[in-house]
Amino acid sequence: MDKKAIAEIRKLMTLKNCRIDRIRGCYVDKGGEIVTELHETFLALEEATVEKYCEIFRQTLAGKIGKNLFNLAFPTAEEEPGGRQDLLYRLYRSGLDDNTLVRAFFDRVIETVRFPEKYLILVAHGVYDIPGRTSDGIDMDDASEYVYSFLLCSLCPVIQLKEGLCYDSVKKSFLDRRTDWAVQRPDTGFLFPAFNDRNTDIHQALFFARRPDELHEEIPVELLGCPMPLPEEDQRGVFKNVVEIALGRDCDFENVKNIHEAIGQLVEQEKDSGEPAQIEKVQLRRILYENGAPQDSLDTFDEAFEAAVGEGGTLLAENAADTKKLEIKTPSLRITVKAEMADMIKTRFIDGIEYLTIPVADDIEVNGIRILQSRQQ
Repeated sequence: MDKKAIAEIRKLMTLKNCRIDRIRGCYVDKGGEIVTELHETFLALEEATVEKYCEIFRQTLAGKIGKNLFNLAFPTAEEEPGGRQDLLYRLYRSGLDDNTLVRAFFDRVIETVRFPEKYLILVAHGVYDIPGRTSDGIDMDDASEYVYSFLLCSLCPVIQLKEGLCYDSVKKSFLDRRTDWAVQRPDTGFLFPAFNDRNTDIHQALFFARRPDELHEEIPVELLGCPMPLPEEDQRGVFKNVVEIALGRDCDFENVKNIHEAIGQLVEQEKDSGEPAQIEKVQLRRILYENGAPQDSLDTFDEAFEAAVGEGGTLLAENAADTKKLEIKTPSLRITVKAEMADMIKTRFIDGIEYLTIPVADDIEVNGIRILQSRQQ
């Protein structure tokens, strides 16, 4: 799913535009025992409660692709009877109305996830009449072409609120609060099926992780049976390593700057499409060759790239390289320049030593104090 598809589905998680018709829930204690289960006709709930649930579901579709959101592809074996996608598909087809399937899913989640404290499993079912669109992208509400039904699963920590006085509006008094437990924003979750090309794709799912340093990879790998794509930091590390390997002794400032500019152009070309720009091995190889990488190093690059991302794999351009700024760093110095201004930095040899030179502009400050240019002698 791309940014536009994710945004379109997120809009269905609002009080005024809600397409959720049923939710099931399971409250689990820190020992992995079920405390209680929920089975609600969603729109029969009070508006304030609906809005709270919608907020949780919107948060499960929030973040950056490759950092918080990951497109997953089910291996063919998982779609066979008894596979992990097969259970999910049967649950999806039941519309959460089959208690046996719902309980089997909850049991599998509890066996799989690693939460240290109490948590809530929420699963929503929704139906979306996909509106047709004009050639200039305007929705036609009376021209629905397809129906997209979906499951959205959110896993939320449940924590005890801190002790203190709270106001009870019924008793009109402040009372001591000791045992209130509150549902927090989701730590992880997923959407199934994926919404690709504005239609249903049962062969893919969208995975969410709130914290990049705690991805809960057991959800895609063990619960869903899908390979986990490389996170943002890992993609940046792969890009750094293969560039250094390919350039070798030619890994100088100008070549690295030009490579980042070329990646920035890829991002710019895909901006209007809504699709995240992908860096394929052939593309990166060409960029490296055009910026000084010798042929023997490129052969080593091929092996390093495929070992890191897999045969036929790609890197997300925005994750692999920072295309918005150029950062120059030494142990004692850091300079950050906007990408469009990178050309003003030049290299120059003075008395046999290489320097980076930056023109002094009219408005320059040192610790907030505006300084004047030195007069040319």
